[in-house]
Amino acid sequence: MGRGYVMKKKTGVICSVAAMIILLAVGCQKKGTVDGSSVAIYYAAIESGTYYEGWAEQLQEKAALYGSSFEAGYAENSVEAQDAQIKKAVAEGCDVLLCGLVSPDTVTAVKAAAGGTPIVFINNAPDDSQLEKDRYVYVASDEYMAGQYQAEYILEQFNDKEEINVAVLKGPKGASGTIGRTNGLKQTLKASGKKINYLFEDYADWNTEKAQELMEIFLKTGRPVDCVAANNDDMALGGLAAFEQAGISTDSVLFLGVDASAGGCQAIAEGRMDFTVYQPMSDQITAAIEAAEKLAAGQSVSGMEGAGEDGKYILLPFEKVDIHNVAQYQ
Repeated sequence: MGRGYVMKKKTGVICSVAAMIILLAVGCQKKGTVDGSSVAIYYAAIESGTYYEGWAEQLQEKAALYGSSFEAGYAENSVEAQDAQIKKAVAEGCDVLLCGLVSPDTVTAVKAAAGGTPIVFINNAPDDSQLEKDRYVYVASDEYMAGQYQAEYILEQFNDKEEINVAVLKGPKGASGTIGRTNGLKQTLKASGKKINYLFEDYADWNTEKAQELMEIFLKTGRPVDCVAANNDDMALGGLAAFEQAGISTDSVLFLGVDASAGGCQAIAEGRMDFTVYQPMSDQITAAIEAAEKLAAGQSVSGMEGAGEDGKYILLPFEKVDIHNVAQYQ
């Protein structure tokens, strides 16, 4: 998963107004194929920027393979703007929504704005109770497993240590990726029976610069740490940069991320970072569009790869990446 969100009272109002004025022009009008079978898909993204615009571009490419129309809107972290965009898209004939929730807490409002239109949630998971078989589904990877894989690597590398000092750099507070990955890390470490000391833990919101700033503050305490486990690669690289700029040796410190981003994989290949978890973004995008097509046609997603028996989740597996296989992901 990639970027997060930060809610600020003052900027929230500004973003809301700006987003509704500028972005509500984006519609979800049906273009239609020759046989009239085209599906109109609308992607309600959390914010603009490289990450989510990259998602939109690839989603559009996949939708085109089905002959379906595709539009995207960016809420700029504004709950109000996202609801307004969804209402407008539905009013203009959207058949199915792809939604990256600005906040998981607002899923009820998003569903109300959709007015019964089926939704494929991506990027940020709603609570399980808000999902419904073949109507409101979630496509992603099991976030818990990403954290579990990090913990397993830490335990393998420190097999002879009975006590491990850990620093954790987390994504946005409340984000599904933050919660799942952190829980997977902590619960797996706890189950090892070793003494785990969390010397530092804070929210860096998926951001490299913020992660570096936070780690610089921690390093001033002089407390030794064995590993820096981050919820994504960007934050892991920020933590690493703090060590490097402070001239502190990282020879005995592990740096772990998630995503297998280009920067993360390069750092592993260079021996600067140790471990990441590949998030199959391409597979998630393919599954999201396939699910959208099925829901729009009133079909079940149960036969899709990664689909759960409950018809609410489509989860694609993460993959472990370290120095031994990183070349496969570059």
